[in-house]
Amino acid sequence: MVAKGSKRVLPKVFVDRSAIHGEGLFAGERIRKGRRIIEYKGEKIPSGEGTTRSRDDEELTYIFTLNDKYDVDGSMNGNEARFANHSCDGNAWVDIIRNRIWFIAERSIAEGEEITIDYRLQGDELYECVCGAEQCRGYMNDADDELMKKVETRRDKRLA
Repeated sequence: MVAKGSKRVLPKVFVDRSAIHGEGLFAGERIRKGRRIIEYKGEKIPSGEGTTRSRDDEELTYIFTLNDKYDVDGSMNGNEARFANHSCDGNAWVDIIRNRIWFIAERSIAEGEEITIDYRLQGDELYECVCGAEQCRGYMNDADDELMKKVETRRDKRLA
C-alpha cells in the first residue's frame, strides 16, 4: 500500500482473530521502529456527532479523535486500522500528521505480531482492559486522566 500523495510504501497488514478481543490488526511483514504503519481512515464528523455515535454503540466504537473539532468514524468508509486493539503496552502510537491519523511503530514489530495501541481513553467512566500485558493498568483509560488518578489512589491505599 502506498501512502496517498507520497511514494512511501506502507508495510503489509492484515486482520485476523485476536487473543485480546475479537479481530485484530497484524503485521504482514517485519515493521521497524518509527515507521508509519497505516492511516486510520473513515468518515470525518464533528466531535459532538462522534460523542453521540459512541453512546449509541458502547460495545463497539470506531470513533477516533482527530482534533478539538473533528473525529473520524472508522465504521463508515474505514479501513483495517479500525481493528487495532488496545494494549497498555502497545507496540504502536498515534500521530496526527497534516490532519491525518497515523499509527507509528513504537518498537520493531515482528511479522504476524498483533499491532496494538494504548487507547488512553478520556471521560467520566472507566473501560475495563483485557490486554493481558505484564504492566496492564486494568483499564483502557489514560493513566493521567482524573478518573484513573482516583482509581490509583484507592488502589495505593488498599495496598498500604
